[in-house]
Amino acid sequence: MIINDLKKILLDVNINLTELSQALSKRLNKPYSMQNLSNKLRNETITHREMLIIADILGYELKFIPKEKNKYN
Repeated sequence: MIINDLKKILLDVNINLTELSQALSKRLNKPYSMQNLSNKLRNETITHREMLIIADILGYELKFIPKEKNKYN
């Protein structure tokens, strides 16, 4: 789940979910509570745009990286 991956990154950069939701609120100029953000992550309803901004806040990038070719692609 995306929330587990994000929690690991939050630990690495020493930011908690409340601080992240506050930073996201400022960037998007709309209210995000820690609970709202947590629910979006847990339910996997967070948007790609939100994830791009979260990655930027945390000093990361989101990239699509091609997989190794297999017989199905």
